[in-house]
Amino acid sequence: MSDKNKKDWNKSEQSGTLSERIAKFEAKTTATKQKHKTRQLPAAGMALAGRVATELVAGIAVGAFAGWLIDRWLGTTPAFMLVLFFLGAAGGMMNIWRLLNGKGMGAGYFSDHREKYALAPTKTGAEDKKD
Repeated sequence: MSDKNKKDWNKSEQSGTLSERIAKFEAKTTATKQKHKTRQLPAAGMALAGRVATELVAGIAVGAFAGWLIDRWLGTTPAFMLVLFFLGAAGGMMNIWRLLNGKGMGAGYFSDHREKYALAPTKTGAEDKKD
């Protein structure tokens, strides 16, 4: 081993024990992680706002366009356009509600009702066989 390598090794020994160096490193990395977290919060909020706006506009636009096509095909007044406009708006609001409640895009709410209204398990074993 050369003298230069020995000097570097001695410098690391003088800076503290291994546990002290680990503690310093963890403190430094924790501080940088906290800085990154606070920087990412507004971006996440903007992403959520963009998704909410997109869901609502897309529902309205698709409903109105489909209604317009049906009205044009059938040669009717804008009856279908109005009906599908409101259905699209309701669908967009439903998607926003599901997004904010954490339901995702899963279909139905049956699992919530099953857990909430689950029946008590039936007794099995010797008590059932007393007849």
